[in-house]
Amino acid sequence: MSSPILLNSCALATTAAEARYRITPKRPRTPRSSRIVGLDSGAFEIVQELAGQSWNCLSGPLNLDEDLAGADFVLMVATANDGAPAASAIGDACAQRGIMTAGVVLNGSAATDAAVAALRPHARVLVVTDDRHDIAEIMSAVGA
Repeated sequence: MSSPILLNSCALATTAAEARYRITPKRPRTPRSSRIVGLDSGAFEIVQELAGQSWNCLSGPLNLDEDLAGADFVLMVATANDGAPAASAIGDACAQRGIMTAGVVLNGSAATDAAVAALRPHARVLVVTDDRHDIAEIMSAVGA
């Protein structure tokens, strides 16, 4: 004997009255002053591609004192381990300034283990993915 499926247990079976209580994702009302940083040469190329999109602020390699001034969000992108020292330095600088951070590691493999380890203590959100579109999604979600 199977139990009946309740209307509120399935998004496809939701009535119009119940659907009005669902959360619809929207961009934050207050735009953030954001920075996106490519931590290695592969990540820097991806950041350069993103520079063509409309963000509130987008930057490649940071001069920490100048470029973090006024920032309230930093997204660090890595595709290889050679950006691990930069991730630690940027993460420390952001922590000292109270800047929210996130990290994206593309093509997660043994070739990015050090980057993941360097980003983990500094990024409030850490995504390991093969989809570079996740970077734009994160930037949109935080209101960049």
